[in-house]
Amino acid sequence: MNNFLKREFLLFFNIPKNIYLPLSIYSILFVIFVALGLPDNFKFANVFISSFITVFIISESSYKDDFESGAIEQMILEDKNLISYVLSKLFIQTVFVFIPMLIIGLLFSGLPQNLSLTQFSASYLACLLTLSPFFNLGSIVSIRKNNSLNALIIIPFLVPFIFLIEGLFISGQWNPNFYFLMAYFVFSIVFINLLVVEVIKIQIR
Repeated sequence: MNNFLKREFLLFFNIPKNIYLPLSIYSILFVIFVALGLPDNFKFANVFISSFITVFIISESSYKDDFESGAIEQMILEDKNLISYVLSKLFIQTVFVFIPMLIIGLLFSGLPQNLSLTQFSASYLACLLTLSPFFNLGSIVSIRKNNSLNALIIIPFLVPFIFLIEGLFISGQWNPNFYFLMAYFVFSIVFINLLVVEVIKIQIR
């Protein structure tokens, strides 16, 4: 696990666009929504729409370079633990992309009236960490076809998740939406990431 974390850490710093590109996309989308002058009750919807689009876009490159360079194939040949690889990639993304996105959102939108800083931060990061494996799955399914639109096949599975977000952040209903969100989060982190690993193996064959 430590080797994978070190690898992903170095990749992020050696390729700065891995950090500034998603943050730039998020910021631009966020500013566009603000410039539209939508009503206040859409303020936090803007945050999550921008986040949704950003996570979708960055998922397209999450595994592409490693796939094309043969790094993933080498890991499989060396019988490396691919789940550690997948989780390390997600962890580094969280540190260098998702947490800065949270900070940007807080700076420009503040907090919903019904949530504390801790509640909002935990919920927002849980949302991003739930979305990312789903979109990564769509990306890895379509990686040989090089068609980013194929990742959209995952969106129907996220419809209940979108309703949870609406209930939690727009309608302000903390219970039971937060607990359903946590269930979705655990499902994504465990099952979807395991599925990503299996699809990676299939794509390499």
